[in-house]
Amino acid sequence: MRQRSSYPKPFKAQVVQECLQPGATISSVAIHHGINANVIRKWLPIYRHQSPATLPAFVPVKAVPRRATEEMVIISLPLGDKFITVKWPASDPDGCACFIRGLAQ
Repeated sequence: MRQRSSYPKPFKAQVVQECLQPGATISSVAIHHGINANVIRKWLPIYRHQSPATLPAFVPVKAVPRRATEEMVIISLPLGDKFITVKWPASDPDGCACFIRGLAQ
């Protein structure tokens, strides 16, 4: 024989408040929570005027913006009577070395 389920009072109040929302039906809320609709109907007169447990207040967090630009390495290479200037991310020294080796060949 299946044992009868027991639900905490704040949960019951929350479910009843969901049923009272515009467009909500007892059946849809019952299905959503996996509860028999008749059980919720018994809760309605008891918990109709109770609000569900309040959630902690929202505390806004100020996010620190990321740096807009990454540190760059600037390399000027002579090419005849002109210069080639290359800007390379400082976070990629291996890629920069590979690029310079490729130019030197």
